[in-house]
Amino acid sequence: MPIGLLVIAGIPTTIGVCEALSAQKKANAAAKEKAKFNLAVTVSLDGGDPVDCFCVLKDGKVWIDHPSFPMPAHKFTGYHFTYPSEEQHLGLVSTIADDPPMLNWIFVDKDTGMVRHGGRQETLGGHTIGPWYWSDDEKWLTLEKDACSFVAVQVGDKWAIAWDKDGKFSRGPDGQNQKWMPVMLRRRPLLGMESRYVKGANG
Repeated sequence: MPIGLLVIAGIPTTIGVCEALSAQKKANAAAKEKAKFNLAVTVSLDGGDPVDCFCVLKDGKVWIDHPSFPMPAHKFTGYHFTYPSEEQHLGLVSTIADDPPMLNWIFVDKDTGMVRHGGRQETLGGHTIGPWYWSDDEKWLTLEKDACSFVAVQVGDKWAIAWDKDGKFSRGPDGQNQKWMPVMLRRRPLLGMESRYVKGANG
């Protein structure tokens, strides 16, 4: 068979392989979006060594459960889910209770910058609802492709999570002496193994 015909004959096979790989990548991405994870921060809030702490949900906010500033509440246990809007952003949801099992959307308050949780009605009105995703190494949670604009903010005698995209906290709230510090939100897969290690093990 002439070489030209061999090349032409091989094209459908090549296209089929590429389509299969593309479909597999989409399936893998969809599986990762639905994979549940906890959120953690490594931070020093009391002047001591940094401590690995879980993020918890209570009273409409996302808090840091730090040994020196304990916050007994429901541990963030979430996954990504498409937010029902024209933009079809990849949103973020978490359970807020085990019994009954209830889900809330995670969003950023447009007025305060605080990371909040609530029903869909509470997310309306210009709040930032996404897109949520993860960093290239799959280690950190991102919002609008940014993993580095989250901050821990002191609220009373506790610490909550906020998003400082516009420098609200670094500029300092008007008339307030509110303590804050930068943090990064680490994804802790519930299966107990980082997906990047699984990917590496599979070549």
